[in-house]
Order: sequence, then structure tokens, then C-alpha cells
Amino acid sequence: MSRKGKLAALALVSVLLTGTITACSSSNNGKNNASSETPAADANAGAGNGSSANEATKDPYEVAIALPVFGAIPQDMKIVQEEINKITRAKINTTVELLPISIGTWGQQLNLMTSGGEKLDMFFSFGAAYGSDVAAGKIIELDPLLEQYGQDLTKQFDPAYLDSAKVNGKLYGVPVLKDFTTGHPGIVMRKDLVEKYKIDVNAIQSLDDLDAVFQTIKDNEPSMSPLGRGLSGPMDVYQWYDKMGDKYGVLPGYDNGLKLDNLYETQEYESTVNKMRSWFKAGYINKDAATSQVNDADMVKAGKAFSYFVNNKTAALDSEMRASGRELVVAPLMKETYSTTSEVLTGVWTISANSAKPERAMMFMNLMYSDPAIANLLQWGIKDKHYVLNAENTVEFPAGVDSKTVAYSNQAWLIGNPLLTYPFKTEGADKWILTKEANATAIKSKALGFSFNSEPVKNEMTALKNVTDEFAKGLESGALDPASVLPEFRAKLKSAGIDKVIAEKQKQLDAWAATQK
Repeated sequence: MSRKGKLAALALVSVLLTGTITACSSSNNGKNNASSETPAADANAGAGNGSSANEATKDPYEVAIALPVFGAIPQDMKIVQEEINKITRAKINTTVELLPISIGTWGQQLNLMTSGGEKLDMFFSFGAAYGSDVAAGKIIELDPLLEQYGQDLTKQFDPAYLDSAKVNGKLYGVPVLKDFTTGHPGIVMRKDLVEKYKIDVNAIQSLDDLDAVFQTIKDNEPSMSPLGRGLSGPMDVYQWYDKMGDKYGVLPGYDNGLKLDNLYETQEYESTVNKMRSWFKAGYINKDAATSQVNDADMVKAGKAFSYFVNNKTAALDSEMRASGRELVVAPLMKETYSTTSEVLTGVWTISANSAKPERAMMFMNLMYSDPAIANLLQWGIKDKHYVLNAENTVEFPAGVDSKTVAYSNQAWLIGNPLLTYPFKTEGADKWILTKEANATAIKSKALGFSFNSEPVKNEMTALKNVTDEFAKGLESGALDPASVLPEFRAKLKSAGIDKVIAEKQKQLDAWAATQK
């Protein structure tokens, strides 16, 4: 295949991949604290030292925490919350209130909370929104708070990864400790149907190899879509370029001499959406792909889809099987894996500008990243009620309970430091060792560590988001015809100021690069 063909294929993988994130980590000196007993509570942990600690925690305070939830809100979330509060009351005289918000209304509800002055101390920021949250003043700088109240948190990080969250030299959010690589693009498929139709998984090495597979499913399983495209946003994961945070100015080949390109003007993007259109017209993709609010894994769980694309990171297959409730097989589609700022910042924890006591929010954040008991409560719930612990320090569901019926479980990529949690039994006790190896062997983007400060072009960023919201998912799901729509999309991006944004990002990138020499 020619280089152009390979790039087009990789671009298509990038478009199709879901934003499923496997909870992983890369630091903590390679130690898995989940394999040891939870340390005894220290009454001053996370609260600074000496008299200042006593002064900061003398009055009770409740930290309100907003977090997105895929699917139904866990039935026992309030019970788990109270178990967390037993720890935080003793350590920092603080309680927490978990405020779960359905992912389908997350952006709208969070905007209402932040703009309306509601009580809100901490919230999870998706990487794509992080720069905008900084520019809009929704979140506060964390450096002084980390220095005084976040010593245990900062010890968990390789400084290079923590620094990747800095905007204009200041830290506004703490990344979730996880696999910081792009992973290996892959497609997961229902194992029972793969076996039933004798699909040769090893023969699937490119997107072109999937046409025959999809046609087989379409011919024999008319009630389901060969490829499920649900809530996962288009262009969630990138393989042939560094998305540089927001897609408005990308770095081809993760290098390109640090010169940015307009993604939507590239031939690779055009080839991608044309291919998607052909798949959509062939009936390989669900007809509501452009508007669906259903998670891809849930489509497979409900029997409405045969497969979906994933970011195949460490233990990803097991996570997808638990999410979909079905046996799956995975076919990798690319060998290379990269480490980028965007991967570090897929999710960050922030302190809201609405917080009345940001120091107390930082105290809890410090515990969330350093206390194994809190990490496992947030992830798995209550021992022997929601999970059981095996001898090798892995967990599984109690007898008679599975992923569909358990009363509490969480998305590991939300909890701050999943390195402190027990791996699920089928993931293997060496999950975190493998994750560290993945981060160590990934090809580092030449722009790793650069974060864009969008404040100088915040109006253009808002306009560009409106344009991409209007066109991107429809084009990238195949629902819209690129022949007529892509030129209009490109023209509206121009009118919205994409050239100005790319120029500003290039200016900042050049300045950042000068400091790295």
C-alpha cells in the first residue's frame, strides 16, 4: 500500500475508533499500591502540616463533585459515598457529595451549574473541553493549592506528564493516571458470531479486510448493524497525526517539523469521509449513527451491533467485554503506538471557580490520587458487597452478580488514580506493569508536553465548535454525502476563523519549542 493509502486507512481508523478509555497508569515508581493493605488513616493527610492544617480543617465542609455517567446511575452510589465520607471525615473533616450526570446531558448540565453559580467544588473535564474550561474561567489554577495541600498527589506523577496539563505555564487540572498512549487501533467483534461464520480474525489487518466481514454479517444477521456507531464522538482517537488537543491544527506523523496542518483540508480526511460514506450506503453502519446517544458497547450488549472500533490499550479487551456483557475478540489494525499530550489529557480533574473552599477540594483530590481505600471505593464499591478480593489481589463480582446486575461499579478512567485499584480478575495482576511498559515504549510525539491556551482565540473556538457540531459527526459517520457537504464544511470553518486559530496555535507551539532546546 502506498504511503497515501496507509495514511488514509489510518485516518479512517481514527474516525471510527470509540473514545473508550482503559483505566491505566504509568508512574508511582512502578509500584502497585493496590497489592498492599490500605495504609492507616493519617488525620492530617492532605491537609498540609502543623497549625495550618488544623486551621484549614477546623470546620466541616462538603465537597460537591460532578462526574459524567454512561448508562444508568449506579444504584448504590450514595452508599459508597458514605463509605468514602467515613475516611474523609477522619482525615480532613470533609465529606463529599457525588453528583452523577448522564453523559447525554453532561455538557449542558455542567454549563448550567458553572454559569449559574451553583455549589460545585470539583468536576471532571474531558480533554477536548479542558482548554475551553480554562479560557472561560470555569476552573482555577492549582499550582499554589498543590504545593500546600497536594504533596501526596504530585508524588504519584512523572513530572513530564503532570506538566502536560499546563496551559500558558500554569496547571488547571490533574490528569487521570492511565495509559498515556494512543494504543493499537483495533476492532472488537462478537466471538460467537466470529466462530459461527468462521471469520478469520488473523486475516484482518487493514480496513479493507473488513468489507467482506461486514457483508457476511449483513447477509446473515439482518437485525443488527455490522458496525456499531453510537455515542462515541467522531475523531475521538487519532493514529496518523497528533490532534493537538482540539483538532484545529494537527501535527501529521506526530512530528512534521512541528508545523501544523488543517486536518479538514487534507486529502486523508477527504478519503476518510468518502470511505465512511460508502460503508454507510452499503448498510454496514447503523442508520442513526449521526444522532445516536447510545454507547457503542451498549449496542453490542443489546444485540444491535456486531462490532465496534476501540482504542486497544492494556487490558482493553477485558474492559470491553465487561462493558458489553459479551465474549469478544479483537483484531489489531496498527502496530505503532504514540504518546501525546492529548492522550495524557483525555480526562482531568479540576476545581471549579464556584468553590467556596478550594483548599478543601484540593485536600480531597489529594486523597483521591493517593489513598487506595478511596480509589477502590470509587472504582469497585464496597468489598464483599460489590466485589470480592482474590488471593492474587485481583477482584471479581460476588457470586450471583455480574456486570449487568452489580449495584455499583464505575468507569475506571474517572477515578483519578486507577493505579491504586485492584485489577479485575481477567485483566491479570500484572496490568499496571504492562501499562508502564506501554508508556515506556510508545513513540513520543514531538509536541508531547505542549498545551494550547485558546484564550486569545476563544470566540473563534466557540464558532469552530458550532461548525464541527453541525457537520463532523454526520460526515464521519457516513450519514452526509462528502461530495456536497465537505466543501460547505470547509468553507464554514474558514469563516469561523480556523486559519486564525491555527496561526495562534503555531505561534504558541513555536514559543514552547524554543523553551525545550
